[in-house]
Amino acid sequence: MPAQNHDVCVAGVGIAGAFLLRSLKDLDVIGIDKRQKLGYPVECGEIVPTKDEMKILLPDLEDYSLFDIPRKYESNRTKYMSFITPDGREITVDFEMHVVERDEMITDIAEKSGHSIMKGERIIRYNPSKNEVELFGGKRIKAEVVAGCDGANSRISSALGFKRFTVPAKQYVMEGVECDEDVVYMYVGKRICPGGYAWIIPKGDGLANVGVGFVRAKGEKGDNAKKALERFVREYPHSSKFLRNSKVVSEIGAVVPVDLPLEKAVHGRTILLGDAAGMVISHVGAGIPTSMLAGDFAGKIINECFDRNDFSRLEKFDEMWKMAMLKAMLDSYYIKSLWDRISDSDSRLSRYMRLISEKDMWKILHSKVPLKLRVASAFIPFLNMLFR
Repeated sequence: MPAQNHDVCVAGVGIAGAFLLRSLKDLDVIGIDKRQKLGYPVECGEIVPTKDEMKILLPDLEDYSLFDIPRKYESNRTKYMSFITPDGREITVDFEMHVVERDEMITDIAEKSGHSIMKGERIIRYNPSKNEVELFGGKRIKAEVVAGCDGANSRISSALGFKRFTVPAKQYVMEGVECDEDVVYMYVGKRICPGGYAWIIPKGDGLANVGVGFVRAKGEKGDNAKKALERFVREYPHSSKFLRNSKVVSEIGAVVPVDLPLEKAVHGRTILLGDAAGMVISHVGAGIPTSMLAGDFAGKIINECFDRNDFSRLEKFDEMWKMAMLKAMLDSYYIKSLWDRISDSDSRLSRYMRLISEKDMWKILHSKVPLKLRVASAFIPFLNMLFR
């Protein structure tokens, strides 16, 4: 079977893929996605910081208009984030979020791009030397540029020899949730989410995304994300008070990349975007805003390559995303690395968290490292002994 030939192949039409399709102009473009309905089932918390928050989170970005998110994509807009420690202490800070209907946003943006999209097609193999994607059933797609937007378990990325460090996550959509719908709740503690965190994200009208990210300790057996989520929903006193009368509407499992981004996202005429390149704010597992930007940046660079018939210009993509996002990602990973060193005991973690003020938490949530964290990092072995 001869390969179909295109200018650009967008492998995976999630957030990064949809925003890339929107940014690509008068080219022969094909999008490929394994889902029959783009963006569904939803595999994330569906939160995006507002434009004002993005100005703080990514101060080196030149244009923030991408974050003027239309109301039609929004199910709720929250005003605060509340961080709950194992002993029940709440640290609440101002932090505005769009809670988006991710599947509707992806579908609308991708389909309005005007480019062709093949749905329900699984990528089984990628040959980077030929820029050729092979689909289940034998179809082959060849393109001048292939964009790997196919998530944390990217076939495109793995064909280039890369493997992401991911953690499993489990999420319910629940109805009848009795929490403050102006607040996104984030919980930590080994009892409910070892090595990760849990969340309640209100979607409005009593609906909420309720989930956990879970890292099993080395050698530890018997526990998993499903069990952790059930503990969080039914047993944990600081969350079950909101969820005791709720019902599960749907559930989904996923993986979240939590490592550093790739040093290079461009490899010849292959370009990696979003989760496939580890472009996440790892200490909170946030990937939607970074994927939006990556798709938009990549489209502009690819258009330029075709306009000038100069594909060496793809390298500019690495310059663009690093200038805009890399510092926030590195600081985020630094915070996560500190967290990993102190979170193996709930009592110890609660004692550490008493040292964190609301001002400190505001900085942490904006991927800024408070001075006291940088100073304390050198003393963690001693503090761990003190805080047993």
